[in-house]
Amino acid sequence: MSRVIDIDKWERKSHYAWFSSFANPMVALDVKMDITDLLDYCNREGLSSYAMIMYVVCECINANAAMRLRILNEKVIEIDYANVAYTILVNERCFVNCRARTHLGLATYLEDVEANRKRYTNSNYLQEKYNDTTIVEDIYCSCLPWLSFASVVQPIPDNNTESKSIPRVCWCKYYTENARTYTTLNITVNHALVDGIDLSDVYKDIQWAFDHMDAYLENKR
Repeated sequence: MSRVIDIDKWERKSHYAWFSSFANPMVALDVKMDITDLLDYCNREGLSSYAMIMYVVCECINANAAMRLRILNEKVIEIDYANVAYTILVNERCFVNCRARTHLGLATYLEDVEANRKRYTNSNYLQEKYNDTTIVEDIYCSCLPWLSFASVVQPIPDNNTESKSIPRVCWCKYYTENARTYTTLNITVNHALVDGIDLSDVYKDIQWAFDHMDAYLENKR
């Protein structure tokens, strides 16, 4: 389900018109995130930190109305929810894009992640079409586990307005400073739809969840 935004009555009308005229309307933040407590929780519960970072980030993005705005058929819509579309390694060099249903709750999401892992890892699977760009109810997620970075530039299509409206997420290899563990989390969004204050709010929500996983997940039940 989704609702169409009446642009003529929208308070962001001028913002939308201005940034939509740009060849590249994307804006990104790369933020150092403390994941020490998240990793402790994952180790205690026997969970994948990759899966849990993706779950928390997806949920916090969905909690922000601006992050659920999309452009579809030249209209701005607000979707109810966006699930994760993420990368998984098939072998040492190639990866595929797959999806997991975060909207059905943590247990179902983890089942989907595990099913995808079993299906694709160490297989000879060849994906004819990497990503279905007709689906806008997505959040694109990826991880670079081999290197710690300070920033990253996400690939953005030139000729696909719908795809440009989908948030993109990437984080890096974990690193340790003063007995705490961190990753750099990149979130890239369309500035015609999302402002810096929205990104800031999302990052604050993500960090709080990382620091209070028990309380965060209890509130999700």
